[in-house]
Amino acid sequence: MKVHVFEALDQHLVLDVGSGVLHKVDKDAAKVIALLDKGLLLYEIIEQLDLEEGLINEIITEVNDLKEEGLLFSDEVVTHYRPKLEDAVVKALCLHVAHDCNMRCQYCFAETGEYKVGKRELMSLEVATKAIDYLITSSSSRRNLEVDFFGGEPLLNFEVVEQTVKYAREQELKYNKNIRFTLTTNGVLLNDKKIDFFKENNIQLIMSHDGRSKVNNKMRPLAGKQGSYEKVTKNFKNAINKGIKDYHIRGTFTSYNKDFVEDVKHILDLGFDKISFEPVVTDPKEDYALEYKDLKYLKKEYNKLAQLYIKEHKKGNKFKFFHYEIDLNQGPCLAKRLSGCGAGYDYLAVAPNGDLYPCHQFVGIEDFKMGSVHEVGYKKDIANKFLDAHVLNKNKCKDCFAKYYCSGGCHADAYFRNNNFYEPVDFSCELQKTRVEYALAIRACLENE
Repeated sequence: MKVHVFEALDQHLVLDVGSGVLHKVDKDAAKVIALLDKGLLLYEIIEQLDLEEGLINEIITEVNDLKEEGLLFSDEVVTHYRPKLEDAVVKALCLHVAHDCNMRCQYCFAETGEYKVGKRELMSLEVATKAIDYLITSSSSRRNLEVDFFGGEPLLNFEVVEQTVKYAREQELKYNKNIRFTLTTNGVLLNDKKIDFFKENNIQLIMSHDGRSKVNNKMRPLAGKQGSYEKVTKNFKNAINKGIKDYHIRGTFTSYNKDFVEDVKHILDLGFDKISFEPVVTDPKEDYALEYKDLKYLKKEYNKLAQLYIKEHKKGNKFKFFHYEIDLNQGPCLAKRLSGCGAGYDYLAVAPNGDLYPCHQFVGIEDFKMGSVHEVGYKKDIANKFLDAHVLNKNKCKDCFAKYYCSGGCHADAYFRNNNFYEPVDFSCELQKTRVEYALAIRACLENE
């Protein structure tokens, strides 16, 4: 497959997979290009299509012109990719400052804070500062770094978060580094003091909220089983009113709210304009799990969301939906597009005791323990497993038009559901391809805006 021909939002579109160039065409051109991609010759195309031969020839001439310019049916830029671990440097850490939580979300992959470790604990300042030292030492000459405060609920250990940021700012000056911080919170403990601290230190907030009150309260109750909607909504709105601009509202949709576009609308009505909603990842036996049979419904929801996105943007009410923010002119470098998030070699998770894991999804699993912030380096055999799991080594990805946009999907998703890093989950792939198509179609719709 060198091109992907598709229809979305009443447009006929052609994505040149190799170059990433998107073409808006008419219906007839779309049919001809699709057959050319299958390798059909002129006489075969004439036989298959109810079009005049002259029109077909005209379309093929235009296609050939675009081919010569490298804008259509272009060759893959890379056909073999063998990254070397010695070229990788650690540039991001996810600090699990709290393996505990004040909520009891039904779908919590972190087991409400205990993870696979099996106990509740908070990270000490000593471990946190050791983690900062580890990051700086392991980052070589790379200047821009990232630290994510994660849990459980990291605000249960806010004092350590404060002191860690203070320490990191001192080390930045000393070693000429620039550390960007994010913090994921359920919002229960988010007050004025903490908001001021995040604003002063340019810390991005990832705020967990599932939308409508009935949805959020069902899936995200407090530890005492009371609903959390009123409290967290008030606290999140306060953060925005006090000037927090770098944030995302991060929601999860399940079988209980497959109509998640209504939850996106609700979040917009509350005054938030940076949104991400993700499908739940859980044991298929759970009653809130999404099933393959739900795909048809969910694809219609993404269509509705795309139409809402365009409608609001044309009215001047611009908002961001994470999966629809594709930049056709710029974006991650090719190596990043091939490899994805970097889990296991340039992005690591740190448990409260300082143990290192490939990412937050693997924390507490002994087979994936990579080392410790109290030591130098990490286990190269585990790192190489992740480094090797790029799109060109995954059979399902090789001929997929979306491979440079999803980078082969989530390693943890593939491992936990298929027990194989090299086999992406079909359900996740279908949703990702749908999101990419609508993201591209949105760009085509808004090209003159």
